[in-house]
Amino acid sequence: MNPRATSARAHLVAPVASVALALAVCACGGSVAARHDAAPAVGPEAGVTSRYGTDTGDSDRATSLAAEDATRTYANQVGTWTSDFVGSIGALQADVAGGHTAAAESDELAAQADYDSFRDLDNSSDGSINASSLDELETDVVPGETFGGLHAVERDLWSGGPAAADVAGLTAQAPVAEFVLSRLRLGPEAVGTVAVDQLTWVVDTALTTSQEPVSHLGLVDVDATEAAAARAFAAVEPLAQLVDPSLTRTVAGQFATLATQLVALGAPATTPDTSVTAAARLALSQQLDATASTLARLTARLAPYGTQGSPS
Repeated sequence: MNPRATSARAHLVAPVASVALALAVCACGGSVAARHDAAPAVGPEAGVTSRYGTDTGDSDRATSLAAEDATRTYANQVGTWTSDFVGSIGALQADVAGGHTAAAESDELAAQADYDSFRDLDNSSDGSINASSLDELETDVVPGETFGGLHAVERDLWSGGPAAADVAGLTAQAPVAEFVLSRLRLGPEAVGTVAVDQLTWVVDTALTTSQEPVSHLGLVDVDATEAAAARAFAAVEPLAQLVDPSLTRTVAGQFATLATQLVALGAPATTPDTSVTAAARLALSQQLDATASTLARLTARLAPYGTQGSPS
C-alpha cells in the first residue's frame, strides 16, 4: 500500500485513450539520482527508438536532461508499484491458505491500493484484458465471463466465497501486469496526463460510487489513486520548474492541500464509507477537480519536452 507520506487532458502526439501509443521506449540504465553535470550528452543510444526533447520550444540540455530524468523516475516508480502488487498478492495467498482472515483482509486492501497506483496504465496499455481480470467489479462482468480478481477476493473475505481459487487467479495474473508495465516509458507530458486522469477518476468514479462494494472501504481507492497522481507530478516537477515555475508551485500547493484533506478523513483501510460525509466528499471533489485543471495546463506546457518516435 502506498503510504500518504510518500505521497482537462493535455494535448498529446498520440491519443491518451491508449497511453501505450504515447510511450517512448528507451534505454534507461543508471541511477535516477545521477547528477546532471555527470550525465552524458543527449543523443542516440543502443536500442533507443526515440529521444528526449524536440526541435520546437526552448528545449536545451537542461530541459532535455530533466525530461529524461522524469521518464526514468516514473518508470522506476511504476516498477516499484507493480513489484509491491505482486508481493501483496503473494502475502494474500499465504494468509488465505493459512486461514488468517484478518491478515488476508489487510493484504487484499494493500494489493488494491498497489493496483490503484497503476490502474490507468494497466487499463490503457496492451494489458487491458489483464486489467479486467485484476480489478473488475462484479457488476461489470458480462454474460459468459467469470467474476475474478481483487473484488472477487474482497467478496470472499468479507462475505464468503472461494477465496483460495480466486487468489490463485490473481497470483497468475499479477506478474503479467508487472511484465507488461515494465516495458512502458512515458514522456513527461504523458506522465502528467496520467496524473490528470487519475485525479479525474477519483472525482468521477471513486467518490461517487464506492469501488469496494463489500468491505465498504472505498477510501482506499481514493487515497491510493491521489497519491499515485502526486508521485507522477513529482516525477515531472523538476522539468516543470524549468518550464513554468509559478504554475508548478501552484500545482504543488494544490497537491499539499489534497494530502491534508485526505489525512483528515482518517486511515483509508479502517475508515468506512459511511464515515465520509457528503460535505467532505464535495470539498475533496472540488479540490481534486481544481488540481486536475491546473495540472492539465502545466502538462500542456511540457509538450515540447516530451519524446519523439514510435514505441517498439
